Amino acid sequence: MTIKAPRYSDPTVTISDVINYLEQKVQVQSQNGVAASGIVVGDIANVVTGILIALDITETVLDEAVEKGCNFIIVNQPIFIEPMAQIIPESYAGRCVIKAIKHELTIYVFSTNLDHLGRGTSHRIANFIELQDTHPIVPHQVMLHKLTTFVPPHAAKHLIQSLCQVGAVLATQNLTSVAANLHCGTGSASLSHLSFGSKVEFSQESQLTFIVPIPCKEKIIQTLLHVHPYEKVTYYLEQVAVIVNNTGSGVVGRLPIELPEKYFLKYIKTKLTLSYLQHTNYFDRPIKKVAVYAGSGGQLLKEVLAKKIDAFITTGLQYEQFLEANGKTLLIDVGYHATRLGLKKLILALLSEEFNNIVILRCKTITNPVHHIND
Repeated sequence: MTIKAPRYSDPTVTISDVINYLEQKVQVQSQNGVAASGIVVGDIANVVTGILIALDITETVLDEAVEKGCNFIIVNQPIFIEPMAQIIPESYAGRCVIKAIKHELTIYVFSTNLDHLGRGTSHRIANFIELQDTHPIVPHQVMLHKLTTFVPPHAAKHLIQSLCQVGAVLATQNLTSVAANLHCGTGSASLSHLSFGSKVEFSQESQLTFIVPIPCKEKIIQTLLHVHPYEKVTYYLEQVAVIVNNTGSGVVGRLPIELPEKYFLKYIKTKLTLSYLQHTNYFDRPIKKVAVYAGSGGQLLKEVLAKKIDAFITTGLQYEQFLEANGKTLLIDVGYHATRLGLKKLILALLSEEFNNIVILRCKTITNPVHHIND
């Protein structure tokens, strides 16, 4: 007898709620400029009865979702990149879409390795091979605005509280002396307005600098103009790129000890339980500094070469990229399935932080279609 998963007890949480949570937490990826994440089929307004996390979509995976009572499937690999001209049972993707519609299943492609959270699949591989002193290959940058304004010291506290309530973050607060003749709260005046020998009086103002998230900019400026005690407010706004600590694409670290190239490759095969791997020619240099990217890493090859990294572990490489790296770094393609090691568990942990009373299951179906002969 088939035992189905219990239904979610709160009818207010929809598939849309889960998707919004995921996309707020993680930057979804693109492939060749095309969005690789998003809804494939289904109604996001439906209430979640259960979530099945899979690496790929196959008809067997859909059968498992139906059997376990899960109407929402989160999958890592897109069924197709280009739009389908026809949904017909003669194609693999067509059969999957037809079956999903028949059973009222929603399929959502979550094409990310979670590296931007600082705990993605690249980090898991780095841990497996015991890399130390790790940091991102390409640090994650967030575009923000820096807002600077001036306010009388007695009004600074109220202005700070008001701006922080609408999303600003106070960065610095300093007292500064301002010529009262030039800056008296009604904007800026020109030195030409002062006659020779005029007495210049100075007063103190608080110079406040805030970090302003781009989505909050308009609201913060409106609040500044409304709350500021001056009739004409002087402020400066500039865009800045802020690096988020220890998050970004991929991982770079150092091995506990240097290894000759051949021993390093055997070490990787053992640690990642690989049946095969592809690599560039040896170049008679011990391996110490290693980069890992759990995905198609060709886009990061220039960064890796520029950083003089001894070995780069990734997948999805093209022949020309092996030629480019040859003699510069030990470029290693471990296969797509190996780079997704532990991804289902990572997504499960991420969802469980917010939805601890929804049935969330890892798919048991083996979906890797690629096999190799080792003889």
